[in-house]
Amino acid sequence: MKTKQLFMSIAPPIISKTKSQVPDMKWSDVTGIAIGTGFTIKVAVSIALSDALQSIANETDSDNDQRLWDVLWLAHFQLSLDESESATFNYTFPHKHWKTEEITEVSLRLHGEVRNDQTYLSLLEDF
Repeated sequence: MKTKQLFMSIAPPIISKTKSQVPDMKWSDVTGIAIGTGFTIKVAVSIALSDALQSIANETDSDNDQRLWDVLWLAHFQLSLDESESATFNYTFPHKHWKTEEITEVSLRLHGEVRNDQTYLSLLEDF
């Protein structure tokens, strides 16, 4: 009769991370602006994110540009801080109602992914 030796391993199991796929949607290249926030690779934002940042009737285009710059800076900061290929973060900005002039805060949950030497930024629900 043959006996079989059993071995016990106390090493943690190796779990392979599967890379998430970049969603199949339309992207807008914002590399020109992103370079000013510290990015050194191409950067694209989803059309949905771009629409969420769009200026309202009584706002100027510079308000939209500032919000985009803020999002890009925050994304670069988060990705650099973690030295990771993805980051999820919040971006909140004030919004003034055009009729009542009441100011409310708009909060967006954003996600960034670095894939194939390009960074993709979108709303979290799109990923």
